[in-house]
Amino acid sequence: MGFLKRAFLYVTKKRGKSILLFIILLVMATFVLTGLSIEKAAQIAQDNLRYALGGEFEIVPDYSESNPYYKRLTDDEGNFSIYTECPVTQEIIDKVMETDGIKSYDGMAQSLVSTNLEVIPGTVPVKDKYRDMVYSRFVTGTENNSFFRSGTLKLSEGSHVPEGGGQVAVISKDLAEKNGLGIGDSLSLTREDGGKTELKIIGLFEVVKQAQAYINVNSFDKLENQIFTGIQACQDGLPHSLPGFQSVIFEVNDPAQLDDIISQLKESDAIDWRAYKVETDNKTYLAAAAPLEKSQTLITSFLLLIVLVSAVVLSLILTMWAKSRIHETGVLLSIGFGKASIIGQYLTEVLLIAAIAFGLSFFSGSFIAGRIGNSLLQLQYTREQSIQEPDEGENGVQVFRKGDMDPDVVISDNGNGGEPIPNKGFPEPLSVSVGLDSMVKLYLIGFAIITFSVGVSSAAVMRLKPGEILAKMN
Repeated sequence: MGFLKRAFLYVTKKRGKSILLFIILLVMATFVLTGLSIEKAAQIAQDNLRYALGGEFEIVPDYSESNPYYKRLTDDEGNFSIYTECPVTQEIIDKVMETDGIKSYDGMAQSLVSTNLEVIPGTVPVKDKYRDMVYSRFVTGTENNSFFRSGTLKLSEGSHVPEGGGQVAVISKDLAEKNGLGIGDSLSLTREDGGKTELKIIGLFEVVKQAQAYINVNSFDKLENQIFTGIQACQDGLPHSLPGFQSVIFEVNDPAQLDDIISQLKESDAIDWRAYKVETDNKTYLAAAAPLEKSQTLITSFLLLIVLVSAVVLSLILTMWAKSRIHETGVLLSIGFGKASIIGQYLTEVLLIAAIAFGLSFFSGSFIAGRIGNSLLQLQYTREQSIQEPDEGENGVQVFRKGDMDPDVVISDNGNGGEPIPNKGFPEPLSVSVGLDSMVKLYLIGFAIITFSVGVSSAAVMRLKPGEILAKMN
């Protein structure tokens, strides 16, 4: 009789042992399958999060003496202005965009200009000369601008400033209503040196989220008074301005590749990096991904622990059963069966039960995996939030970028540089499902544990000589 048939007969005859072993293997398989499924779901969620949130890096002029194009001018009253003769131009942007992995860019320069509009008053008083002044933000297009992309502002009527720019503008709905303007009407911007440009209103925006930095401000810092237009309007209508951007934010597809992309850029000789600073920002991704990464580490550790405990428990149980089968082993040896055949029988017995237990663990694993997975993620997210300290904004500085000795751009003391800070929400719930790949891994891991356990449990008996086994039988 072959060992396969002997194994089948033993399993069907010893129903009590078979049922007990079935329960042990089912519990073991359920935990292993749960760990495998949650680990896979966490990895998928992490990958999706990377591509959903992306990462950013910002190229800005280096306003320090290490920049050979840096200029600082001081007037008779002791006020000073700084500027650079090498701003971030469209040519620089085009060279950066040739790098693989960069999805989009958002360039912006801002200029304090006079306008023919009646502005909305701020809560902080200003000098008379600034009462009719507003910030004109010269952008590469408003649709991808950080104010609109972050949800701080929302286009309510009309269309966005196109990427190509033009003599067009998008203003706030409140400012338009205060001045009786609408889509198709015009407004003018005037610099102190007399430079003037006429803009056609093509869109109106509403302030959705009023950041703290824009609540208690003067009139020209109010978001409702901001005027968005293309960079071409700055160059054509305000000819004394330097033809470039104060800041350009580039969005990358995968924040994990952010450092590699920047390293690749800095190796290029096409850009004089002495004139610029590169600042990275993947904090949003890191903050949102941290619970997933910690959960995945916890799940991997849990999975390894389950495998180890399963191997130990199964080895102990099979060792005790092997000792109780010394008589059977001795009989088989005495009638001519080899040790390999006997071990093959013992292994087949466990594998027959395991094949059924592992298959049924699909249902128990699917039921448990989703509940445990999201509980672990929520617990880790709560811990992350409890240890994170709120970011304190740094004091801003007043900077003037000049063209022909006159102030062109003012960066006010907004603390966060005037840029909206994206919200960091709770990661999406894990979509945990037991797939075919997880089942294959379960069978491979399970059969490996069983083979190891049967080998360990059989060693105590199989290392004995037939005479020693007969002596133990007596």
